[in-house]
Amino acid sequence: MSFYLLLIVSVFSNVTANIFLKKGVTSFGGITGQKSSLFLELTKAATNPFVIVGIGLYGFSFLIWLRILSFNDLSRAYPIFATIVFLLTTAGSVMFLNENVSLLRLVGICIMLLGIYLVARY
Repeated sequence: MSFYLLLIVSVFSNVTANIFLKKGVTSFGGITGQKSSLFLELTKAATNPFVIVGIGLYGFSFLIWLRILSFNDLSRAYPIFATIVFLLTTAGSVMFLNENVSLLRLVGICIMLLGIYLVARY
């Protein structure tokens, strides 16, 4: 498979994983980190279908990422990966989780897209 096709598969798996994890963890009230409730919260997370699918997708994304790193420069692959993940995670958060995105954040994303163009091209 080509670099860009593998990258797209890894990115979409990662983005979807993030959205599933967020959906899952908020469905039971989140993880507070308090010692008294940590075991119960982690049990809820471990048995939540959204969290389980999210972890599976993260694992799949990780395996594809290892393949990408086997034959490509990290200094080229990671900036492209991170920027696209950031962009699509933000879009997915708005579309599927009803989150709000400020104008300043959108300007930052546009700057990142310019950067990804330069990294991918040169």
